[in-house]
Amino acid sequence: MAQDHAADDATKKQATSLESITVTGSRISNPNVISPTPISVLTAADIKATGAINIGDLMTTMPQLATSFTMGNSSQFIGTVGIARQDLRNLGTNRTLVLVNGRRFVGATAGNTAVDVNLIPADWVERVEIITGGASAVYGADAVTGVVNFILKKNYKGANLHAQYGTSEHGGFDKKLISLTGGMNFAQDRGNVAVSIEHSDQDSQEFSDRFGHQSYASIKTPNGPTDTALFGNAGSYTITEGGTFSFGKPTDITKRYVFDPNGSVRAQRFGGLYDDTGRCTDCDRADLNQVNQLQPRYGRTSLSTVASFNITPDHHLYFEGNYSHVDVKKYGQPGFGSGASAYTITSDNPYISPDLAALMKANGAKSIKVGRFDVDGGRRGEDTSRDTTRAVFGINGAIAGDWDYDASVDYGVTDETRHNLNNRIKDRFAASLDAVRDPVSGNIVCRSTINPGATNPNALDSKGRPRVLNPIALGGGCVPTSIFGNGAINAAAANWFNTTTTTRSRLTQFVGGGSVTNNNLFQMPFEAGAASIAAGVEFRRESSRQVTDPLDVAGLTFLNAIPPSGGAYDVKEGYIETALPLLSGRPFAQNLTFDAAARFSDYSTIGHTKAWRWGLDWSIDDNVRLRGTMSSAVRAPNIGELYSGQRENFFTITDPCTAAQIKNGPNPSVRQANCVALGVPQGWTSTNGATIRGVSGSNPNLKPEQGRTWTAGMVLTPQFLSGFGVTLDYWNIKLSNAVAAPTGTDMANHCVDSTTGIGNVYCQNTQRDGTSHELVYVSSLNQNISSLSTSGVDIGAYYSHPMFGGRMNWAIDATKVIAYTEHPFQDDPSNTVQDNGTLGFPKWKAVLRATYTLNNWMFNWNARYFSSMLRVSNESYRSNPTQTTPIRSSSGFFNDVKAGYKFGNSGWQAYLGITNVFDRNPPVNSFGTTFGGGLYDAVGRAYYAGFNYNF
Repeated sequence: MAQDHAADDATKKQATSLESITVTGSRISNPNVISPTPISVLTAADIKATGAINIGDLMTTMPQLATSFTMGNSSQFIGTVGIARQDLRNLGTNRTLVLVNGRRFVGATAGNTAVDVNLIPADWVERVEIITGGASAVYGADAVTGVVNFILKKNYKGANLHAQYGTSEHGGFDKKLISLTGGMNFAQDRGNVAVSIEHSDQDSQEFSDRFGHQSYASIKTPNGPTDTALFGNAGSYTITEGGTFSFGKPTDITKRYVFDPNGSVRAQRFGGLYDDTGRCTDCDRADLNQVNQLQPRYGRTSLSTVASFNITPDHHLYFEGNYSHVDVKKYGQPGFGSGASAYTITSDNPYISPDLAALMKANGAKSIKVGRFDVDGGRRGEDTSRDTTRAVFGINGAIAGDWDYDASVDYGVTDETRHNLNNRIKDRFAASLDAVRDPVSGNIVCRSTINPGATNPNALDSKGRPRVLNPIALGGGCVPTSIFGNGAINAAAANWFNTTTTTRSRLTQFVGGGSVTNNNLFQMPFEAGAASIAAGVEFRRESSRQVTDPLDVAGLTFLNAIPPSGGAYDVKEGYIETALPLLSGRPFAQNLTFDAAARFSDYSTIGHTKAWRWGLDWSIDDNVRLRGTMSSAVRAPNIGELYSGQRENFFTITDPCTAAQIKNGPNPSVRQANCVALGVPQGWTSTNGATIRGVSGSNPNLKPEQGRTWTAGMVLTPQFLSGFGVTLDYWNIKLSNAVAAPTGTDMANHCVDSTTGIGNVYCQNTQRDGTSHELVYVSSLNQNISSLSTSGVDIGAYYSHPMFGGRMNWAIDATKVIAYTEHPFQDDPSNTVQDNGTLGFPKWKAVLRATYTLNNWMFNWNARYFSSMLRVSNESYRSNPTQTTPIRSSSGFFNDVKAGYKFGNSGWQAYLGITNVFDRNPPVNSFGTTFGGGLYDAVGRAYYAGFNYNF
């Protein structure tokens, strides 16, 4: 990797040329103008040195990018498994613009223009350029935090075959890649065409293959040095695979019972610690990790082509084509019943054994509420295929004099089909649970079979009252089942109440535009050089449509109720950019250049917007160069944020009003007072272990986000030390009117931590039960209510020198985040959340790349590091620094090595590599499947080997 310069003298000249001619972040192509914007570059050699077969996870190792979407954690959301979106500066994937050869690429998921970079063939990438700063003035919306530009190969001649196979030391997690690239000139070298086909494939990796049978839970330790501690062999005792129930309060362990696999009932075992939040160690509990999948099954086939033809020496046609087909399958948790959604079994159920019947009679119970993790009912999953096609047609050349032009059209389409596997039809499952004995035949049947009009205790209306089943569960076919003991659910019943629902989506993107440039517009005073200008117009239309399975639309399945959605918008834009050399060849001013850009847009959704940028680049001499930019950027709300509709959602919330959480607020007295004002008694403890029902979704009245960025930096290339250079850049980004749909935890916390009382929008959208005081409903819709700000420093260094008869190249790229601040209410500056240093937001992140070449040998060593992070918020840590242990996730330091050999002039090259050489594990209870956990390598030590053959 390099920061504006490369590792040796030859590469250094090439990098300088690339930056001055085709630099990302500018449309000026004057070779005498250097962009003031800091740029980080990942070269094709850097990519090959890692053995990466999909480029998404590699990109997240870059210090500037967050691990919001890795292959391991991409299943956090419905429909995103296998997708790799870029998140620059941790400000959100919607605010990072991904380009391919400087042009837009169609989005990957319904309602969202964010690009799946896993679709970009790893072998077809020439380099990747990352710029920080509001690039909206140059490229339009979505570039609020910056741009990631993938430069692909062009004008390729010859042929190359590349194959690679790898496997993990843990669980046989295999990866495969094969690609074939070929290109040639034609028509007396006036044209060139190149084609590449690439297929990559990886197996799934299950939790048990990597970590065995680990399960953790935080247990209250009131007499210990901390409030809670994380224990192994632990979990929730209010839910088990075979079923558990209580004849008293859920936390009264003396009245709790479980079912053994043979269906018998016994007292629940508590061999270790337990607390009143429903967690225990060495006890009968659910093991949620047994169904945790660390990596999905993923396959991608990509076809890429480029072509160019010189109509005349001054006019050139060009074409870019991309097609990718992806198949990805993942499995996760099964259906379950817990807390308020635990299963009700009435006393006339024929599966009740005599000993259970006696227990119920002794406790005066006409029914029991069973908490159960239904592994025997089948794991739910997603089987998704995506087809993405993109084509660019263009022409460029010279008009007259020093004027050049470029005009192109870009069309892309993504089609996705997602099958939701083992998607439980809720009323059918309720019918199977409500078993009775047929008075005529004596057989066990569903109650609905003999009495379709009967109410069902597991089918509740909006007020929690039993109701009659939906017709989909009536009319015959019901198969009754027992749930008493792991393995009790019979296959015939599961086949009846499970189904596969299908959701289909289509996204389209059309971009058409043209630009003119002049790199000799006029001569500047003081013999500084020629002024440059670039100007253009652009029209873009984005459309999205998602057709949801009718069962899911109606909310009849275990999947959230998701309405169909669709929408479109278009934008007409004009832009201008100029570069003005101010001084040249003067003492202390080898070159001083000012550049500026502006863009004016007219959206069909939000109306007129404008963005601007100006910058200054000052080369004092050959040793020192200073640079800086100031920019104003905008982001228009995407289709999903505007038109996706409102949908059912379920929120996981640790209730801030429960007694143990009061002191973890930023101001415990404020939190306590607000909880009391909500009707929650002081000292109250929540017993709800289930998710909380609610709604989330779009808002057609959103306004554009506004961003301000400024950067200042220097480049040091001391002439007395050949091959050495250092870059240092400060960046500061502020975002206002940010579109936010707060998490359930944010909603609950901000409600009771508000210094102005409970009359805020968060309390209005979090409802509590008047009797139990539990949270029962959360509404979280998109709103322009928040602001974000972050700042930091990027540090880059490279050094190339001879060593032991060969050559050694070093490159380091590091980022120090100084601050990351959220204002949940931008109108209330006092209400802040400091994310810097918390899980997913490391203060330091760095990569080191070292390459040694000797004759036909090449050796690579890549290391990446990030600093330790708090597992709780900074505010919570300050108010109670001993609330839990471990309170930090450890720092990460992972090493990869590769060795390759080129067999003379035969065209063959072979290589071997090891990733995570020291087989480092992630910290306790972090397995790479969450946002913050995505920073860590959860796969473990893995090996790969491959070859290249040029012919």
